[in-house]
Amino acid sequence: MSIVPRGMSITEAYRLYRDGNLLVNRKYQRKLIWSVPEKEKLIGSILKGYPIPLILLAERPQVHGSGKYEIIDGMQRLNAICDFIENGFSFQGKYFDLNEFSYAKQLADEKKFQFTENSDNLSRKECSKILDYQLAVTIYTAMNESDITEVFGRINSGGKQLSNQERRQAGVTAPFAEVVRTIAMKLRGDDTPKTLRLFEMPQISIDSKKTQNYGIKAEDTLWCKQGILRINQLRDSEDEDMIADIAASILLSEPLAKSSNLLDKLYDDNSEDFKRIEKSLATYGADRIEENIVKTFSVLSETIESYSLENKCLVNIVNPGYNPIPQAFYTIFMAFFDLVIESELLPADPQGIMQALKNLQKKLDISRGYKTIKGRKTNINQTKGLIQEFFVKKDTSSLGQGAELIQEFKNSLLRSRIETTKYECKQGLLDLSQNRKLNNDLLQKLVNTICGIANSNPETDGYIFLGVADKKPDAVRIKSLDKINPMEINGRYIVGIDREAISLGKKLEDYVELLIKTIRQSDLTEPLKTQVLAKIDTINYKGHSVIRINVPSQKDVSFVGEKAFTRENSSTIEVTGPRLVAISQLFQK
Repeated sequence: MSIVPRGMSITEAYRLYRDGNLLVNRKYQRKLIWSVPEKEKLIGSILKGYPIPLILLAERPQVHGSGKYEIIDGMQRLNAICDFIENGFSFQGKYFDLNEFSYAKQLADEKKFQFTENSDNLSRKECSKILDYQLAVTIYTAMNESDITEVFGRINSGGKQLSNQERRQAGVTAPFAEVVRTIAMKLRGDDTPKTLRLFEMPQISIDSKKTQNYGIKAEDTLWCKQGILRINQLRDSEDEDMIADIAASILLSEPLAKSSNLLDKLYDDNSEDFKRIEKSLATYGADRIEENIVKTFSVLSETIESYSLENKCLVNIVNPGYNPIPQAFYTIFMAFFDLVIESELLPADPQGIMQALKNLQKKLDISRGYKTIKGRKTNINQTKGLIQEFFVKKDTSSLGQGAELIQEFKNSLLRSRIETTKYECKQGLLDLSQNRKLNNDLLQKLVNTICGIANSNPETDGYIFLGVADKKPDAVRIKSLDKINPMEINGRYIVGIDREAISLGKKLEDYVELLIKTIRQSDLTEPLKTQVLAKIDTINYKGHSVIRINVPSQKDVSFVGEKAFTRENSSTIEVTGPRLVAISQLFQK
């Protein structure tokens, strides 16, 4: 392990940032959490020439190639500096003048980042002072990720600003910790690849009322929208604290006798509780528990929103008065889990369920003894008794279980802006002319896109969504033509395919069959064709039916007849010659 301390100008740091060479490993890094006042304070220190804390980077050439660095310590500071240069916020009412930094100005002109011309800027001297400022940087070469997580954990485990859960997670990459982290990301909507470029972090960070234009609005997450947690609690990762509690209860087959001390032990590899939870997870399966918890959340969320779309609906039912309800939510979730996963039931009467949960908080034992195994079991059984009559056996439709896919669907739309090669959104199969003709060219292009997604990465699945417009003008046009109200998620517009089925005079099942027939009769090679046909689902999102085509990862290159396709960002292109050879080599690793 070699360690190299050196100075780095902000000019150099910004170039690394925009060239995609500053990386964030989400296995150990937090989200962006600094407020604008905290960012302004840092800029003030730089302008005054004050020293700021060391920035620690790790170089892993065997993983990322040379010249790329994982940020171990200093992510918030680096983001604040680069955000200021790009006019994301002002300092004492004045913005950085992009005309004083030709590289950033060029990127702004190329629309690499959103920028609004400001008249009140810092002086040339002040801008120069920022660009020339020398950051104290230490770079060390690490051969193993375990080295980095160990260093990160040592730096952060005693941090005064960390919440209990952030302190637990710091530097811990054991399977249980990974499961909790992954589930939390899926439920917040920031489920992404494990490594991101620093400039992508705003898209998956939590904001309140979009004050910093981050991708996730805290008020839209189930946690805050339903009054389970406050915004500051979500920022402090208390959602992960709750998920750890839920996951441990499921894995141990009985409610956890929750305490901060016990949760600490689940993350301490020297404790017997750690060994017990890891053994239980190995038996149950990481993928299985992730799927089951996310599925239950999805069904619960859909139940609440089928009853009412009003904010704080759940807390107003369970405990009127707006105080957060983490304890009551644990009980409700575990009751739903038992009914949905263990008993294989689904809600049939959201109205009845929500009415049965009225004033639940007062009916539960939430005294000191609430967190004993016995007390929690009593609460869960009582809640299950109140709502189970409103559940029925699942209808195993060939088109998939829509309610269970909603959370995954929302996450996919959030990820689609980052992983453009693996996602494709289409408004439908009809053109947007007044005559609404079937677009046969689009049907063939969909087959080519399936092939392209399969060839773009042999390690991960991809998805195509029909009933989701990727351009606002298309959504506006559809609203005018079909008299529907599109629903926006992360710049994607859910318009559904019900309107097209009506235009064609078909039932929804017949519309889906049109798509299935096209794929079945295509020249798409096997086994991709058969696998895709087995993984077509419909999702009902707030009254809009969306078709999801799952493109599974493949072991060999796929073709449409004798043609091969791949993806370049969001475009599907045909490949031949050396490019096809290069793609073939991806499948030989």
